[in-house]
Amino acid sequence: MKHISLLDDCLMSKEFLHVFDDIKGVLFFLKNRQCELLWANPRLAQHCGFSSVEELLKAQDDFNIHSVELAEQYREDDLQVMESGEVKEGIVELFPNYLGDLSWFVTKKIPLFNKAGEVLGLYGIMQTYENSGKLGRPLGEIAKALEYIKAHYTEKISNKLLARECGLSVRPFEKRFKQIFKSTPHQYIIKLRILKACDLLLSKNKTIIEVATDLGFYDQSAFNLHFKKQVGTTPLKYIKKHSS
Repeated sequence: MKHISLLDDCLMSKEFLHVFDDIKGVLFFLKNRQCELLWANPRLAQHCGFSSVEELLKAQDDFNIHSVELAEQYREDDLQVMESGEVKEGIVELFPNYLGDLSWFVTKKIPLFNKAGEVLGLYGIMQTYENSGKLGRPLGEIAKALEYIKAHYTEKISNKLLARECGLSVRPFEKRFKQIFKSTPHQYIIKLRILKACDLLLSKNKTIIEVATDLGFYDQSAFNLHFKKQVGTTPLKYIKKHSS
């Protein structure tokens, strides 16, 4: 296996790779300095639609597994951890399965050092938010808002409605949500819509205006504005770039 040489130089035993193989709701991965996957547990391989860990590793990196928007976010976090040499935890993010269904995960990324104190890569643990509470990182009542957003993100959703779903008043809900996601509920709903748009635009079954309308945007102009802000380019240029 290609991970052996890396582990020979770092402070991690080969047996450690199998610790997370059978823990329910936990996905595990190991990456090198180039953000390439060197190891993963079977649950991660299955979640991403691969028949085995070996097949997943052949994909090499996130860009060959996920949409560009998600892959860029994952890599940004990876590089931050490896450049700082510090653990990054409590990352609440969307992590789709092979069917494109979006699920919420709580992620912890840990730098991997050699005996000289140099960062060789990182490893990470992803927990479904349903199980994160059992492992010490509960999202508490906010989980009810996440379920509602997941089911209704194409609709107009008020903070008042989400707060009611959680059994909270509006201000405590907004404070708790921002503490977890580092954004307002509205900003996160927009991001969720754009993430879904990245897949729909490349399906070739819908026009840009149809995608915009299906995802709840007022018009194509508003969709273009939010898309460019999140992805860094227009929907049309995105299609041309990734359809060639």
